Amino acid sequence: MKRFSSILLILFFVLTVGAQSNTNPKQKLKVFILSGQSNMVGWGNSAELPDYLRYGTDNKLMFENGKWQKLKPNRPSSERQRKRFAMTEYSFGPEIAFAAELSKAYPNETIGIIKSAKGGTGILAWSPNWTEEQADRTNDGQKGDLYKVLIDKIQEAQNAADIEIVGFLWQQGGKDMTNLTVAKEYFDNLNALITALRKDLGLPDLPVFIGCSVSKEALKNIDKAQLEQLKKSRPGVEYVISARFKAEEKIPNVKVVVTPDLEKYPKNVHYNTKGQLKLGERYAQAYIEFVNQ
Repeated sequence: MKRFSSILLILFFVLTVGAQSNTNPKQKLKVFILSGQSNMVGWGNSAELPDYLRYGTDNKLMFENGKWQKLKPNRPSSERQRKRFAMTEYSFGPEIAFAAELSKAYPNETIGIIKSAKGGTGILAWSPNWTEEQADRTNDGQKGDLYKVLIDKIQEAQNAADIEIVGFLWQQGGKDMTNLTVAKEYFDNLNALITALRKDLGLPDLPVFIGCSVSKEALKNIDKAQLEQLKKSRPGVEYVISARFKAEEKIPNVKVVVTPDLEKYPKNVHYNTKGQLKLGERYAQAYIEFVNQ
């Protein structure tokens, strides 16, 4: 009898843990796709977050490892992050604060995040017409077809729950700035990405939000000496930034999210925890303003 009771207890424990680790959404998810390079991947430090963001809540979900589960930092800190910034847990990107802000604005909705991002990638690595040769123009050929990876993940997420995709967030461009020829093509490549994603998802009017740390006005008024100094490491900076605002002007339902004042790590291009939280908030504000316009 004792043995039977022990078996029942173990079975109950297994079933309970299984139920906690798999979140089965009971309502249609309002889903956002997040993609891009390192500041979308994120360098935020999970140990610095309040518990409700660090461990997640039931009304904010992410699709990872083939299932929908609570949204929380889940990417182990890299060796570089651990050594340089003493990060002991997980890193995160704008998705944490983004979903938190949207939950405040839409308290009766369950927010879903599908994130597929890769640090140090040019836009050709995300081309819907990907070839290794083209991706290698920014030394990204060995990373594979990232557009296919993105689409496959979205389709998996669609099969796992009833979802409504309502926005695409794109945080990328730094790699293209380092190659003048590729930078001059940035608008065409961005347009191709947006067009293909909308077609493949059957969402011709899908809202797109593009992060940019420089406003259109700031670009026009930038000190010439400062610009020339910047061009030494990023010769195509003007072309990539201008292409983002051209996309906003020429492509329907595209908005540039200007983020000029986000905190970064010292002598580093990556946003720290405060910077990532603010980035997510800015994206959320842009979405809310878009739907209310």
